Amino acid sequence: MTEPKLALTSPRFLDSIGALAEALFATSDGAPPPERLAWLRADVDDFLSRAGAKSRVLLRLSLLAVSVLAPLTIGRVPPLGRLSLADRSRAITKLEQGPFALPLLAVKAILCILYYEHPDAAREIGFDGACLTGVAR
Repeated sequence: MTEPKLALTSPRFLDSIGALAEALFATSDGAPPPERLAWLRADVDDFLSRAGAKSRVLLRLSLLAVSVLAPLTIGRVPPLGRLSLADRSRAITKLEQGPFALPLLAVKAILCILYYEHPDAAREIGFDGACLTGVAR
């Protein structure tokens, strides 16, 4: 078993990740459970501790851009984490539809990959771990 690497992410970065993830994965029932968001933050921290320096810089810069640009799309003052859940969701949607969506795509891709690795999240979307080949087990 390999020794886990030291985390290179700051609590502030993880707070920003958590605020974005809470809005991204909210449903009509509300935000995801706090335990799942805590799990995601830890998983992002672990992922980045193992990623290369370029990947870490790209993700940090993308998150910074999203944190600043998204609130501006709805006429609010940055950062994104200071907005209510409803405003964060609205700001993310508006940013995603505009010309500055690329930084959001980068962060959203990583967050989705990691978020849906959680067994409860996978179950909620109906993923049972089986291949989609159409061949019965």
